[in-house]
This record gives sequence, C-alpha cells and structure tokens, in this order.
Amino acid sequence: MNRFIKWMEEHFVPIAAKIGGQRHLVAIRDGFVALMPLVMAGSLAVLLNNVFFTPASLIAEWFNLKPETSGYLQFTTKYLQPLMGNIWWGTFAVLSLVLVFTVAYSLAKSYNVNPLSAAVVAVAGFLALTPQGVTITLADGKTTQGTWGNFGWQYFNFGALLTAIIVTLVITQIFIFLMKKNLTLKLPDNVPPAVGRAFAAIIPGLVAIIVGAFVPVLFSILNEAKILVETNLFDLITKFITDPFMHLSQNPFSAIIYVLMIQVLWFFGLHGGNMMGAITNAIYLPQVAANASGGHNVFTSVFFDSFVHLGGAGATLALVIAIFIASKRRDYREISKIGGAASLFQINEPIMFGLPVVLSPILIIPFMIVPVVLTLTAYIATVTGFIGYTNVVVPWVTPVGLSAFLSTSGDIKAALVAIINLAIAVVIYYPFIKLANRHESEKVS
Repeated sequence: MNRFIKWMEEHFVPIAAKIGGQRHLVAIRDGFVALMPLVMAGSLAVLLNNVFFTPASLIAEWFNLKPETSGYLQFTTKYLQPLMGNIWWGTFAVLSLVLVFTVAYSLAKSYNVNPLSAAVVAVAGFLALTPQGVTITLADGKTTQGTWGNFGWQYFNFGALLTAIIVTLVITQIFIFLMKKNLTLKLPDNVPPAVGRAFAAIIPGLVAIIVGAFVPVLFSILNEAKILVETNLFDLITKFITDPFMHLSQNPFSAIIYVLMIQVLWFFGLHGGNMMGAITNAIYLPQVAANASGGHNVFTSVFFDSFVHLGGAGATLALVIAIFIASKRRDYREISKIGGAASLFQINEPIMFGLPVVLSPILIIPFMIVPVVLTLTAYIATVTGFIGYTNVVVPWVTPVGLSAFLSTSGDIKAALVAIINLAIAVVIYYPFIKLANRHESEKVS
C-alpha cells in the first residue's frame, strides 16, 4: 500500500494538479460559479411550479373546477404560473448565452487582458454564428419558417452549454492572442484609461467576431458541396459530441468512473469536486433541465449531491457518525465534533484534512467503496420507479434528505432513499473505524 501511494504521489498527483490548475478549465469552472444566482432562481421557479402551482391546476381538472370559482386557483393560473415561467425564461432558457460572458470574462482575466471587452466580444461572436430564421411552432401546432433575425431559444438554453463553451474558448483565445501581440489602436497618453482600453480592443474584437460570423457561411459552403449534412455548428456538435457524451453519462459504469475519479483526487488532497467541475457542469448539469422538461435521466449533478456525496465526497457525514458510534480515539472524536457540523451541510474539508482521510491507508478502502455502492443504490431506486428523477437544482449545501426531497420536486421516498444510503455508508465505514482503533492501540503499545 505504501509503495502504491508513493507511486501515485510521484506520477499521478503532479499531473492531476496541472490539469486542475489549467486556466481554461478554471475559467469554465469560475464561469459556472458566476451563474449560481441564475441557476438558483430558475430552480426555485421550477420547484414552486412543480410542487405547488401545477398540482393546483391538476386538482382543478380532476374536480372540474373553473378558475373563476376559486380565488387561489385563479391567482395561481393567471399570475403565479406565468411569473414562474418568466423567471425560467430569464434564467434557464438563456443560461448558455450568459455562460459565454462569464467564461470569457474569467479566461481573459487569467491572461491579464481586458475581461469586460473579451466578454462582450465573445457574446457578439457567439450570436454571429447562432442560426437565424429557425422553424417556429405556432399555437395551433403548425410550423412556419422564421425570418432572418429570429433566434431559437434552444441555442441559448442548457442543451447548448457544450457548444457555448467551445465557441467561447476559441473566440476569446483569438481575442487574447491578438491583444497580447499588441495588434491594437494606439491612443495618446492623455486619453482616459477606460477609453484607451475600449479602443485597444477594436481590432482584436473585430477579428474575433468575424471568425464567429464566418462559421455559418462555412457551413453553407459545406452544405452546398454536400460535405456536411448538418446546417450549423450547434447541430454538428450535438450529433458528434453532446449526444454521445450524454448517452455515455447515463451508463452506470460511466457514473461509477466519475465518482471514483472524484474520490481518487480527494484522497491525494486535491479538491475532486472542483477538478471534475467541468465534467459536472457540461454533462451532468444539463440533465437536470432536461428532466424538468420531461426527461428521464438518472444521473444528474444534483443526483450525486443528493444521494452520493452525503456530507461531501465519500459520504463523510457517515464517517463522522461511524466514529461517534465505534471509535474511542480521542483525536477522531474531537475532529468529528468540529467537522461534523460542516458535514451536515456537505462541507467535508475539516474531516478530509483533520482526521485525515487524505492519504490514509485504512480509510481509503471505504472512501472508495461507499460512493460506488450509494450510486448503484440510488440508480436502482430511480430506474425501478421507486423514486422520481432529479429535476430541480438545489444548493449543494442542502442537508441530507432535504436535498433529495427538493431535487425530485417533493418526493418523500427520495428523502427516504438518501437516509437509507447514509445508513449504508455508516455500516461500510464501521469496521474500518474499528480497524483504525486497533491500529492506533498497536502504535501506542
């Protein structure tokens, strides 16, 4: 075991640390973090609509009630449901478009290049390559061809996240490259700094936007030459990248690999959640929105938060409980008292570095086993129909049980599964805590 840990420290950890610090991945992570107010607002609207407002309409249908016969029903259907719809439209429906701004801003800032100009240019370039005149479905179900200048919101919502990320990185990198090469307009020194920065971005911004605007023209050329069937970049990326990844992400084997990677990184003291954040946000976060629209995706970002990372990666809340039940070690119990409260809110750093779990040859075994077992348990509960699909994004700090209840739009059985998972994790950790006690006794003697 010591030889294996030493090998991993020498070969795996440096590579993982470099990947985790790669500026493009960091920019994507920070860009998603900046979107949290939108994600929370949109999730709240979906939650309220699914738990309170839509059921009111269904009850009215069952009992053949008219909105005018009930003040609450009238208020709900006329005001509250449209209000929630407007919130959803201003958040989830345009999330990819806003992500373009936040990722470009973060990436340019990491290069010490004017971040505001880079973000504005990235949004313009993204809009320049977005398809226009898309087919529109009318209220009567008929379709009509939209005119130039009409965008389809499907190019701005969760489904376009991967395309938005790729386009943003390319356009912003072009802008940064030209800025670094000083291909800018020079103004006299007495010009105000804000004006100078704006003018300096004109040439790099123009080139970057032209690159974006040329993409639809290129697709038109390739379509006419019958080289490509897809008519735009969004469809191409969806067909060859997004769809395969989305299907792969719903495979239990892929989900297990994903959680194990988080565990391995954490074991070596690297923040697995942050380092795998690009995968979480690009692949598993959109599945939540897809489920909110009637999808049936088991594995979503909130699935792992609600049923697997109970107290943080490795279900460390279960580890704390097992320590209070089985451990007589004073150091374990004192650290658990300090870190236990944080674990209730999914924060596990005090436990990871305090016990420590990091590089512990005894605790690594349950630390790896627990997430795999909990993933499979929740997977079976979902695919058998015992619990609903996770379709609402809730804050990752939401306590165990409550998170599962809210993320499944109020499914009490989901909360029960989360609590059962916690109990399973305690049982798995228990013998290893006993082993740690014995190991400490042997050291003392």
